[in-house]
Amino acid sequence: MKAQILKLQVVISSIVIMVVITSALSQAQLLNGPQKVVIDAKRNRLFISNGNDGRLVMIDSAGIQHTFVDTAGYVDGLEIVGDTIYGVGENRILRGYNLVTNKLVLYKRLSGGNNGNYLSSITSDSAGHLYISCPDLNAIYKFRISDTTCWTFAQGHGLNRPNGILLERDKNRIVIIDDSPPPSMIHAISLLDSTVSNLDTTTFNSPDGIVRDKNGYYYVGGYYLSSIYRLKPDFSGSPVPIYSGSHMVYPTYDYSNHTLLVTFYGANSWARISLPVGINDPKELIKDFQLNQNYPNPFNPSTNIKFLIFKNSFVSLKVYNLLGMEIATLVNEKLPAGTYETRFSVNSLTNKQLTSGVYFYKIETNGFSETRQMILLK
Repeated sequence: MKAQILKLQVVISSIVIMVVITSALSQAQLLNGPQKVVIDAKRNRLFISNGNDGRLVMIDSAGIQHTFVDTAGYVDGLEIVGDTIYGVGENRILRGYNLVTNKLVLYKRLSGGNNGNYLSSITSDSAGHLYISCPDLNAIYKFRISDTTCWTFAQGHGLNRPNGILLERDKNRIVIIDDSPPPSMIHAISLLDSTVSNLDTTTFNSPDGIVRDKNGYYYVGGYYLSSIYRLKPDFSGSPVPIYSGSHMVYPTYDYSNHTLLVTFYGANSWARISLPVGINDPKELIKDFQLNQNYPNPFNPSTNIKFLIFKNSFVSLKVYNLLGMEIATLVNEKLPAGTYETRFSVNSLTNKQLTSGVYFYKIETNGFSETRQMILLK
């Protein structure tokens, strides 16, 4: 996020987004200027950093929000390595908290600059290093976890307020997007020699985050952007808006079910966005398929799901928990064009005790994918 808006309290009177997770099941609404979502798959939960009150929020498998750390300071970027969650933000401070005990296990102010310089995004490699962006200094830090040694990995050479950071192990590089007015550039930084090269020059106005999916497509979000944008693997053509919304800062890609997790800074909420499974234009695909909201919703113990397909297709319809783990397969076959309805019943599950909470059902067929949420109340 931009330094000049770190303390703003943005209020949006109403927002209607199909897959936003609300606080209906939560005992408390703890999100306050949410920034980044990370997935703690080992423990079946999510973490979100708050930009306004210094709280690190944990969301359990039932969708309930809990305060994990209430004095983490301003935290922008998050990354989980092993049993530690690392956060970066104000005054170039890097903090690490044990995921089991909640205890602070690392506190380090990175060298260079002054207290007004903040750290923005963070990622990690398989060799025990963190890579951290510092927009004010046009720099990328490299931090070795084992001995807490830190140095400037790359600086200058065309970097213009580097913000969102993505590690591409298969290409042995870091991808960085500039937090700058247009033209905002997307850079590649070699992990071998830290040389900087330009991948794309965009017309984005001060974007924040960039991620890549399993098919090689890139997705860009930002506080000042009106949508999440999709870019081709080779960066050819123009970015395609795939999901409209306000103040969606840093997207997070979930490999387990091919979705994006995004936060809405001003609305104090977050969403899971279904992504196209093929290379076709998602705006065209949506004309051929339709997934309706389940009814009743909330439900217990069963609910109905209706969908329409307008041409013969192989259809997959599955149910997932909050963390994207598959719960049930409702449809997995080739179907002729038509309208269909299927029932999901908790009682039909074998050796699966579902708690009250938020669940998702997702349809995939011929390059089309859509996800909706449903609520189980026991």
